[in-house]
Amino acid sequence: MKIFKNILVWVSIIAYIAVAMSFVKERRKKILCHDIKVEILDSLHNGFITVSDIEDFLHETDMNVIGTPVVLINTKNIERKLKQYSTVRKSEVYVTLEGDIRVEIDQRNPILRVINKRGQSYYIDQEGTIMPLSSKYTSHVLIANGNIVEHFEVNRTREIFCGSTTDNLNRNHLMCDLYELSKFIYENDFWKAQIEQIYVNEEAEFELIPRVGAHVIYLGSIENYEMKFRNLRAFYLQGLNNVGWNKYEKISLKFDNQVICTKR
Repeated sequence: MKIFKNILVWVSIIAYIAVAMSFVKERRKKILCHDIKVEILDSLHNGFITVSDIEDFLHETDMNVIGTPVVLINTKNIERKLKQYSTVRKSEVYVTLEGDIRVEIDQRNPILRVINKRGQSYYIDQEGTIMPLSSKYTSHVLIANGNIVEHFEVNRTREIFCGSTTDNLNRNHLMCDLYELSKFIYENDFWKAQIEQIYVNEEAEFELIPRVGAHVIYLGSIENYEMKFRNLRAFYLQGLNNVGWNKYEKISLKFDNQVICTKR
């Protein structure tokens, strides 16, 4: 008898859920989209895209969903179209029970601005994706310039392909080294505050321009770069803090476990 009662309770619950779902489905068929609400999740850090940009895009003739039954709105298609913006890292679009379209935008976060040998300029973000410059917003990030020559079309390429599985022939080693170096600097608070420019010299080696101190840092290649930066920081703390930050013209880290200084 007890088993029978339990079965009856579960059948009732399932039946209730089915009826409720059917009611919600019928109700949703009658709900029309009456508003689009956009949120830029990281607007305090980057300003490449504004709420009005997205609203204007969604109010274009082929994207205008105002007055459309919410059940007919393809949110995944809207997300795909929003990805056309080179500065959009991720978008999430969903419909509320009240009939609103909610759009959440996550912008790409640049960590490096490249000025190549041809005078072309663009950003590279944290994920190794190329971003064009914006006429409405300038990101104050590390700058790389000098003898930078890419093996790709800047205006067509979106990624610089630095993964370990990338075909070695197609891998642009200079750009991958620049990306790895700038990512390290960006993610380290001390070096992010201290290094403002990477210069690529004629030997395709890296020279760093600091914000504090009238010297140039000769890094050489990025081989063992983490150790080189540790040695430099130790020299800053134990050496320059005692003798002064403007005493040297050059600080070379090119050779392993050596910090070679040239006086001004």
